[in-house]
Amino acid sequence: MRWDPRGCGVTPVSLPARTLAPCYSADLRPAVGSLVSAVGCTVLLTAPALRGSRAVAWEYRVGSEEGVILTYSFRHPLNVSRLYKNRATFNESNLSLQLVLQHGDSRLYRLRAQEEATAWFYLHVVEPLSPPQIVGNSLVKAGGNTELVCSVVHGMADAYWWKKNGQLLVGSERIQFVENSTLFILRVSISDSGYYTCVVSNAVSQNETSFLLKVHHSTNVVLPVVMTCVIIGLIAGGCWGGQVGAEVTLPSFWLVGAVATRGG
Repeated sequence: MRWDPRGCGVTPVSLPARTLAPCYSADLRPAVGSLVSAVGCTVLLTAPALRGSRAVAWEYRVGSEEGVILTYSFRHPLNVSRLYKNRATFNESNLSLQLVLQHGDSRLYRLRAQEEATAWFYLHVVEPLSPPQIVGNSLVKAGGNTELVCSVVHGMADAYWWKKNGQLLVGSERIQFVENSTLFILRVSISDSGYYTCVVSNAVSQNETSFLLKVHHSTNVVLPVVMTCVIIGLIAGGCWGGQVGAEVTLPSFWLVGAVATRGG
């Protein structure tokens, strides 16, 4: 069967399509003219009534290149292109086409019959987002500055935003964003401790990751160190005494450290 590349008809018939569930957070409503869907999802291209539809072909176009997905006629068996084997499903009763999408499927599609063809339909295929990663210091000292950087390994995010303890984080003099993917906290205080969540989204998916930030005063770090020294000193002193219950004399710096710690 030879397909006329010039086509027929004055006003091409529109080609409806929609994404089938489940498909991340993609829009599942029928569309005409163009559709955004996701890698790994299935799209249904619905065949309108065309003249001469006893023999049809589903075609695609990328730039100036055109190709055939499949051809079908009542007298010949279905012929599917190698590029679409095992992922193109053709319904012989209504001539519709289902495609399981891959990278590179963003292109124009149409259905051609012997006497007319549909208008070209643009399908934009987007990769779903992986959970983002947050990089930063989880333990920071009060009074300093810190930053959290959010990035996505798979897919391209169209939008970033941040939450703290489940609430939307709004910029201020101390809370600043760089392209929304990087969060700066200036003059960190104890109240800045909490869970920071980076949320990413694109046309077909949304994902998020949380990061626990702990803010401390310097005394909160010195305290465990001093207490450890005191305990080790007591144990060591007991050993040096050589007798159980013997009097232990602590070096003065241990005692001073312990008193200072209690006073703090």
